[in-house]
Amino acid sequence: MRSRCALSIALLLSLAPLPAFAISVIPQTDPSPPSQQEQEAFKAYLQDPAANAKAYLDAIRDENGVVRPLQALFLGDAALRLGRYRMANDIFEAVRDTGDPNFAGLAEVGLAGAALGRGRLPDASEHLEAAGELNPGLRSYTDVAVALVDAASGTPGGREELAAVLMRPDADPQLRDIAPLLDAYAQYWAGDVAGAADAFTAFAVAHPDSRYADDALYAAAQAKLRDGRDAEAQADLEALAGDRRSFGPVSSRLVALDGRSLLREGIRRDRGMTIRDLPKRIADLLDGDGSRMARAALAARAREAAVDDTQPAAGNASAPAGESVAAADDPGALSPAAGGGTADERSGTGSTASPARADERATRFPWGTVLTIAAFLAALALWLLSRARPAQIRSR
Repeated sequence: MRSRCALSIALLLSLAPLPAFAISVIPQTDPSPPSQQEQEAFKAYLQDPAANAKAYLDAIRDENGVVRPLQALFLGDAALRLGRYRMANDIFEAVRDTGDPNFAGLAEVGLAGAALGRGRLPDASEHLEAAGELNPGLRSYTDVAVALVDAASGTPGGREELAAVLMRPDADPQLRDIAPLLDAYAQYWAGDVAGAADAFTAFAVAHPDSRYADDALYAAAQAKLRDGRDAEAQADLEALAGDRRSFGPVSSRLVALDGRSLLREGIRRDRGMTIRDLPKRIADLLDGDGSRMARAALAARAREAAVDDTQPAAGNASAPAGESVAAADDPGALSPAAGGGTADERSGTGSTASPARADERATRFPWGTVLTIAAFLAALALWLLSRARPAQIRSR
């Protein structure tokens, strides 16, 4: 009987989730001073958030998770920088649920960041709208962010919505300056690839010294590819890629400038940057590396050409040197390098095996894994029985 109970407890413990990082938000005016360790960790985090995010989380955990709303907002930001989006979501919800109007709007902005990091664009849009309602001072920024997210989601009328908010007199100059670029992306996501190619090119020509010029040139090349202008797009990609060689996985959807993947990548880059105001963080979402993307796109095109030139039975085509296109749609949910990937992306960037064989592998039941787990449980049960029998003999 004891052995059965022990086995059940062992199974329950193995299946139980790890405890969540719980915090307790106290009023901002609470008279009790923070500990010296918390103050030092907070100061270090403000100076270099990317390097000290984990140390700040550990310091709060050592203090039993008791923080004020302002510190909790930075704590949620630290969780975002570590890619712990669920933890960040819980922290920002705790701040919002305090009902303090001074911090609830900022907490909604943090919840939007966590949603974007997890690729949940509709949730991000809802949180941004709530932030503007709770704090009207944020509305001029959050309205632009809502329109951008809606356009990236392919929402009907998203382009018109984005253009309207950027034309408002209260629009931030940092965002108004890149209005033509944002409109070009909205055109691209709406399916007007020919118009988007011209708009991206016009922005790059008009702003050759802009930090977005390389992104605009790459986006123009991608739009030309989708418009059937392959030779022109190939020349543009080769000119943008240059002679540099770089390695690392790039999502196939990101290469295609999928709106969801592009914003997710922007959040991943944000994790390594300094603490900035909201308009700049919104603008930075689209400041990528056009040359790196061009190398990844060329590698993908070369791989596709190699596959087309070989028979399916010849096996996998070797990838060309340079930047590879990964199967992951979230390059950084758990690490800055790569993510887990999706079946849709793997179908276009990996093996060249026949579709029938791929379907067979996808539907095959994992008997090996089941048998391995069963063998482990059987060995555990025998070990527990062997320990229980001497105790039963002594009791007799």
